[in-house]
Amino acid sequence: MCGFAGVLNSKQEIKKEEIRSYARAVSFRGPDSCGIRILNNELKNSDSGNHALFFNRLAIVDLDSRSDQPFEDERFLLIFNGEIYNYQELRQGLQQRGIVFYTTSDTEVLFHLLNEKGIAALPELNGMFSFFWLDKTKREFIVARDRLGIKPLYYSVTGKTFSFGSELHSILRLTKRSHKISPSAVQMYLWMQFVPTPYTIVEGILKLPPGHYIKGDMEKVSEGLKPQAYWDAYSFLSSTQTKISQDLETLLKETLQRQLHADVPLGLFLSSGIDSSLLAALVNKYFAQDQDVNFFTVSFTEQTLSNESHDAEEFIKGFNNPHLKTHLLEIDPEFMESHIVNLYNYFDEPFGDPASLLNWAISAKARKYVTVALSGDGADELFWGYPRYNKWEAIGNFNRFPVISQLLNNFSELVPSFPVRNKLQRLFGNGPVERHFDLFLMPAFRSLLKQPITHFPLWATEGINSLINRKDLPAILDIKTYLADAMLYKVDKASMASSLEVRVPYLDNKILEYALNLPFDKKSTANYKNKAILKDLLVKLAPHYNVHQPKKGFSFPLKKWLRENWKDMVLQTVTAGTLSDLGLDPKPFLSVINDFYNKGGKQEVEVWYLFNLALWKQNFDKMTALL
Repeated sequence: MCGFAGVLNSKQEIKKEEIRSYARAVSFRGPDSCGIRILNNELKNSDSGNHALFFNRLAIVDLDSRSDQPFEDERFLLIFNGEIYNYQELRQGLQQRGIVFYTTSDTEVLFHLLNEKGIAALPELNGMFSFFWLDKTKREFIVARDRLGIKPLYYSVTGKTFSFGSELHSILRLTKRSHKISPSAVQMYLWMQFVPTPYTIVEGILKLPPGHYIKGDMEKVSEGLKPQAYWDAYSFLSSTQTKISQDLETLLKETLQRQLHADVPLGLFLSSGIDSSLLAALVNKYFAQDQDVNFFTVSFTEQTLSNESHDAEEFIKGFNNPHLKTHLLEIDPEFMESHIVNLYNYFDEPFGDPASLLNWAISAKARKYVTVALSGDGADELFWGYPRYNKWEAIGNFNRFPVISQLLNNFSELVPSFPVRNKLQRLFGNGPVERHFDLFLMPAFRSLLKQPITHFPLWATEGINSLINRKDLPAILDIKTYLADAMLYKVDKASMASSLEVRVPYLDNKILEYALNLPFDKKSTANYKNKAILKDLLVKLAPHYNVHQPKKGFSFPLKKWLRENWKDMVLQTVTAGTLSDLGLDPKPFLSVINDFYNKGGKQEVEVWYLFNLALWKQNFDKMTALL
């Protein structure tokens, strides 16, 4: 887990100290070592040149400096962020073909595999990754990202210059030009709480879609740089699928065996929810018989419905296994406030999920104990976990019967509240894709935005018509939107802010393919409306777990802290001037703020969206002023 960035064919020559300063600015992604490369036009190492790269390393596997990056020989060069979990299996195959290894790292395995196969190596990789690879002899390069977008990769094409990196902030620094905020991205953010792929909040900078690569030619760097898919969830679902013979417990056990491997201290995040509790139960059965395993759970200093610490502690005690060690990570408003003022030094786009701040806070506290933590993220999307999926399904069931749908439309005409009437008419009159995105938006913002999110050309809606009749459509759409651009973005930014690697076992290739092959009636049953197969397995492994307890979510007392602890900060940050600069009409949005603080309104989520947008803008202005 690391961070990198580079620029090819820069308009101006770059010197080592300049690129080193850009690397220092994001050294939190990899504090253990920093590698700088400047290449001249002959692609030879130089003190200055038009091609420049940096790599910040967080050492996880093979801590020796021999595995530092860039990893290179006379012909090839690699900078790689992430982990290849099946690297030992791939290494054996390479050794059988005569490759000699000098390290024990997954970096060297990826290096030789790319040297041998190029793009053809990508489908073989099971892991989380983004990388830049260069063949100096053929003068070709590849940038690529893992199947689900666990690791970020931004890029920009400006004239004949190509820039790329793990952080949007690094692209801003490398491109050396004025940058404009995208008004359409602001609209998308207010609809979805994040900016969806391929867009970013800054014009001219894009996200490489998950499961994609770009192949380029150093002779004509900016020509033909079009993202190409090597794996796609929609294509996988539309193709003839092979049934996986192994059961879920075996697959999860093998996944944990791969992901519990590291040369640094490692632990697991534990809530009282199904996903992390199932991982804990598997760890108890298979991996904690003769070694201690650390679990980290959030505890709040004040009472909140999100406090899961007591339930999580009791769950671990129920195993009667002294090797399972729990650590409570105590959170209070003051600690959170000290983090929120610096949040957008690390989150490079506005982000409306309050869990972003909480994830950063617990990552900072967990980092005192471990360098790697496993998380239960991804299970909701793959195994039908969110309650809003049930709402989408219920509305769809009504819409299958034209008479009932018409009656509901007629009823909606009698509803006196325009926002409620408008919402009913849309939900019961729209198609399944529109209905899915309708369930994202905060009601107070709907009438304030210029166009629905489905009017934008999103990567997630390309090719969706082939899957339009699937029962699990909203979960499939989430794979390319909420999972990639919200959940995984949040995990990466929050953890790397504290130089902590977070792994997500449910998104292992084997689990992903199993879940996508799994019939819907295995995910949703009469007994368990959501995540049925996970709950069945958890009951088997941990009979003492209360599988019927309600989902608590992962947040802090947002309304209380916004109203009391952070009121002055919100009012000083969300101003008419800031909203105007973002391309918004200030009056209706400030009315939302006023209703919340002066009229007892319930718009805490909307206020949080606006607060984070303004905080990001504040940081963006400071950064671009220095460029």
